[in-house]
Amino acid sequence: MSGNLASEVVGGRYRLIEPLGAGGMGRVWQAHDAVLQRDVAVKAVDLPPHLSDDDRSALRSRVMREARAAARIDHPSSVRVFDVVEDGNRLYVVMELVRAPTLDEVVARQGPLSPPRAAAVGLGLLGALEAAHRAGIVHRDVKPANVMMLDDGSVKLADFGIASVKGDPKITATGLILGSPSYLAAQQATK
Repeated sequence: MSGNLASEVVGGRYRLIEPLGAGGMGRVWQAHDAVLQRDVAVKAVDLPPHLSDDDRSALRSRVMREARAAARIDHPSSVRVFDVVEDGNRLYVVMELVRAPTLDEVVARQGPLSPPRAAAVGLGLLGALEAAHRAGIVHRDVKPANVMMLDDGSVKLADFGIASVKGDPKITATGLILGSPSYLAAQQATK
């Protein structure tokens, strides 16, 4: 990507404005959708450089399928996925822009949540995960940094970027585990 973010346009319509964060699979940008005239979040997906061409192609196809599947999730506690585009050698997932701190940030600033607040957060996440599972999707990276805490007390589960889709073939790259080790369920690490 160029250094001049204001001139970077993805997919012919999403103008990157500023970086919002980064994770193991890419960087998230605030962007403006020139077609619908709204701000969105755009995740530039980084494919691991050590993969073979075949594994990179398989992972690219998988990311496209997973983003399309995540776009089917319709729940108020799930960040909505609007689009997935391939531009140049990169994949981009276009999502709802949520301006809110993460659970990780809230706990670091304010300390542990009260039991009633923790229960409310858990119920919101449970609803989002149930909706995802009904769509055949397993999130695989539920962690405090992926839970957005909205001002109205609700939550949004973000980053379905490494989700698994029921019936989807496994990634063939040896030793590639997708997820945050501290939060990865044992049964997901062995898949």
